[in-house]
Amino acid sequence: MIGSRILKSAQEPLRAMIGDRLSLVGVVVLLSIICMALFAPFLSTHEPLAINEREEGSLLGRSVDGERTRWVQLPALGERTLNAADYRDGVGLAVGRDGATWRYRDGEWAELETPLAATLIDVAIGPDGAALAVGVGGNIALLDDAAAGSEWLAIEAPVSVALTGVAWLDDSTALLVGVDETILRLNVASGEFEALESPLGRGMRLNSVALDADGSAWMVGERGLTLRLDPDDDSLSLERLPTNRDLNHIHLAESGHGLIVGERGTLLARSAVGERWQSQDSPDSRAMRAGWVTDEGQAFAVGRSGIVFEREADEWQLVPSEEERHLRTLMVTGEGYFALGSDRFVNRLAPPSSEHWFGTDHLGRDLYSQNVHGSRIALLVGFIGAALVVLIGANVGLIAGYFRGRTETVLMRTVDVMYGIPFEPFALILVLLFEPSLLIVILAVSLLTWRTVARLIRSQVLSLRERPFVKAARVAGASDLRIMYLHIFPNVMPLVFLELAIIVGVSIIAEATLSFLGLGPPQSISWGGILHNARLSGAWRDAWWWNLPPGLFIMITVLSVFFISRSLELVANPRLRARR
Repeated sequence: MIGSRILKSAQEPLRAMIGDRLSLVGVVVLLSIICMALFAPFLSTHEPLAINEREEGSLLGRSVDGERTRWVQLPALGERTLNAADYRDGVGLAVGRDGATWRYRDGEWAELETPLAATLIDVAIGPDGAALAVGVGGNIALLDDAAAGSEWLAIEAPVSVALTGVAWLDDSTALLVGVDETILRLNVASGEFEALESPLGRGMRLNSVALDADGSAWMVGERGLTLRLDPDDDSLSLERLPTNRDLNHIHLAESGHGLIVGERGTLLARSAVGERWQSQDSPDSRAMRAGWVTDEGQAFAVGRSGIVFEREADEWQLVPSEEERHLRTLMVTGEGYFALGSDRFVNRLAPPSSEHWFGTDHLGRDLYSQNVHGSRIALLVGFIGAALVVLIGANVGLIAGYFRGRTETVLMRTVDVMYGIPFEPFALILVLLFEPSLLIVILAVSLLTWRTVARLIRSQVLSLRERPFVKAARVAGASDLRIMYLHIFPNVMPLVFLELAIIVGVSIIAEATLSFLGLGPPQSISWGGILHNARLSGAWRDAWWWNLPPGLFIMITVLSVFFISRSLELVANPRLRARR
């Protein structure tokens, strides 16, 4: 019987919501947000807390402004890592992952069409303009004319190991090196290979090879392994260098200048053919991946995390770089100096795109997915908090208004005390006393917000308790509990619905405020928490796509609830309906 009377009392608010256009809009919007919360895992394009990575062919150019030298970021060359580059006679080539090939000519970069699918590790342009590229799985490709960009032709290698370096010995012969101390001499015209036996024979990795001015070929690899192929007697000899660290790259200029780079900032240099290699002090201990030395002795080295070295008067300097991605190769041309590379890197602070609709945050997490999942916390706190507020406030107001006297005095003085407690400090104390959690947020919202509901319900009950139907119930012998919940409560239901709608919006704002202040549940995603992270990161002033969506979601949700409460106010206060 009580349920049927409550159901009847609920029918009028429902009719009021449907009959008001703004309220109907609010219902549609709120239902849409509820659906978004329920189906968040299906609507999300990414895992909300997963760090998203991306890859591109990073390109840096050297810029000199007076006495200030910087390496500035240039438009990326595609979406694949570039591992090696070479330049000769006005033409440059860069190769990388999954057969990526770019040609540089007349100051412009252009991607070459290639059927190659293997990752290419090194490339070298020969004296006649032909180019050889080598890579994983023993893949070898020949480009007849690098300047014309003709089609790459695959050459079948006698080994399937990764080939890591290539250098032209003359117009028709090239030297290839790789893992397991693989050394191959290729006659490009005939396609025949000759395997050379390493004098060390420990199966170590050779990383790079370069042709010297006297016609010899130098090969470097892991643990300081250095081999030299003598052009006179065609013999391989083991050379001793002042390091046992991994050596990643060697570059030799036609003038005799040489540079070897390796792990932990290793830098070895010489100034002429036949001179001993000397270790030079490095300004940083990160691994260097590639080096380049000009005929005049100007030297450069690049490595992990966008690090760039430049040498002046035998002293190496760390040069500012606008890149944090790994640099893998260098290319010096008549027009400029280029550093290329990149691995998979965190796609942080990316603006909205087809991949990330709302962009990414400072950790590369997808903000669209975070906002979709954030609706769950907002609605959960909004509805549960509002339900608790109405439950506490309605019962306190009902009891105070019905019994009056000392009971009313105690309860309403308690309400007065609650009015004197500020919300944020109260929530902070709760968080300090207990661990931050969703329950603490709901308690902070419900334990303070019920006071207004209690006062409103009490004032309504004071007028209802003197009505004839209540007196008739007393005469009939109804108990106080029956009178309160069976006769009086259904008559305050419109006011309860109104306060419920209003408190939902208040609870959502309260949760967003607490999360923005860092008092929300740490492992949960909420709109306020998204704004909190944006503020902490320091990027909230520039990354507008980080701040705008959660703010709009909060505003739209609260507005939809306000539109609904606007129609319920007509039910709770019929005088407003008469004015209309």
